[in-house]
Amino acid sequence: MVGVTDRESEILELVKAGKNSPSQLAEKLGISQSGASQALQKLAGKGRLVKRKSGRSVSYETAQQSQDNGLYFLSQAYNALSQVWAYVMSIELPRDELRRARDARDTLENILAKKGPK
Repeated sequence: MVGVTDRESEILELVKAGKNSPSQLAEKLGISQSGASQALQKLAGKGRLVKRKSGRSVSYETAQQSQDNGLYFLSQAYNALSQVWAYVMSIELPRDELRRARDARDTLENILAKKGPK
């Protein structure tokens, strides 16, 4: 695959095969859960994976799988908003602007929870 390492290609194949949580991936690859999370987040940042969050549970699917589920653009927006949120938390904002940013994030998370895979 263009733009990914051999290890990332291996991870993408495992995600396609259903190993889509950091703990499942860590077990399959014999790496730490933290290392698996970082690898999955990196692939999401490259647009190869889409992150799904339901409560405390996190899973990933390939961008193609996400498109097939009809949630691709919504998931991409969530991933972008997550990156924006990380930045927002690193700077000082007035309380009302921080509240609006938090409300936008929460709204999108609620939409994903309702429309995500059951």
